[in-house]
Amino acid sequence: MIIHFTTGNFLSFKEQSTLSLAVSALKDIQVSSEEIIFGVGSTGLSLLKSAVIYGANASGKSNFIKAFEFFKWYAINSSKDIQAGERVNIESFRLNSLTAEEPSYFEAIFCDAENQYRYGFEADNSFVHTEWLYQKANKKRAKEIELFYREKDNFDIHPKFTVGKEVAGKRMVRANALLLSVAAQFNDPRAVEIMKWLNDTTIISGSNDEKALWNTAITHLDDAEMRQRIVEFSRYADLGIDNIEKIENSIISKHTQYDEEGNEVKTVSFPFQKNESEGTIKYFSLAYPIIDALDNGKRLIIDEFDSKMHPLLTNKIIALFNSKETNPKNAQLIFTTHDTNLLSANIFRRDQIWFTQKDRYGATELYSLAEYKVRNDASFEKDYLSGKYGAIPIVGDLSRLFNASEE
Repeated sequence: MIIHFTTGNFLSFKEQSTLSLAVSALKDIQVSSEEIIFGVGSTGLSLLKSAVIYGANASGKSNFIKAFEFFKWYAINSSKDIQAGERVNIESFRLNSLTAEEPSYFEAIFCDAENQYRYGFEADNSFVHTEWLYQKANKKRAKEIELFYREKDNFDIHPKFTVGKEVAGKRMVRANALLLSVAAQFNDPRAVEIMKWLNDTTIISGSNDEKALWNTAITHLDDAEMRQRIVEFSRYADLGIDNIEKIENSIISKHTQYDEEGNEVKTVSFPFQKNESEGTIKYFSLAYPIIDALDNGKRLIIDEFDSKMHPLLTNKIIALFNSKETNPKNAQLIFTTHDTNLLSANIFRRDQIWFTQKDRYGATELYSLAEYKVRNDASFEKDYLSGKYGAIPIVGDLSRLFNASEE
């Protein structure tokens, strides 16, 4: 499960910024927490099942998702997809002369059923500056063990991290690769476990990911049981689709034809991508990752979740994650959105609501609504749109662009 994720000096994030799914000690709670919160082992730690990020356009919402996406990609692939001396596609905060020359920072604190891990690194285009991994058991008063700490090509490695110690000792870790990534290639148990956790964290960011989602959706239609569940998921959204069939590498949607008296006549087939709306296509593409996350207690991170979809649909999907009945394995959902209707739907606690806002120097600040004192009867949506929490665009007088100047 995700506990914290931190990034700094990456894209629009100058200072280190942390999104936390750890439960805050709120005195005024407007939403029932029984469904939304779950505990981790005997640690006393409680986590949230979902979090949402709001902010103006270009405020850094998507950049935070990109930071998590890069963290995952680099940890998994740096040992195999990057050659010695090859530049890494990583961009520091360039609007400051000092940070433009410094490495970017990433750290995740996460846990599985037995252990909690803290893993992070600092890197630039050329090499890894620092890298660290800590572990502790999911028990009260358990002590954190440093499995390794790295400064460039100097490694301090705990004897328990045997494979990592061996590959580092043989100088098998390139300057632009992560020790954790190399250790996983040589089947170190802890590294492999962390890679599985990362692979079970699905991140959907941008149109390329939507295309990949579509291809994944097509693949899973080969499983008759999963195809039926995806069809039911489509019916759940009232999309008017009776069935879905895969023919070679394309999808056909089936709809009912009626006569003038409202009687069913026959079933009509349509090419899915050609005839269905973009919102229907996106909803269909999200069906498998949502079902998979809820079935297996995985993580799902989506940028612009509300894009192309009706607010009631996003509301319903969030409700699936926030419910003990439909999410018994405590899957987690993190997403960005502009849909302020969700703020008035009584589905989020204040510590689930996050904002991004840029300062005058172009740097993004990430902060939670839990940092504000809010009345029990306050309207999150109204207060947000009025600018009480920041993170909204400052819109000038656009009418001046269309008014002819007077001589």
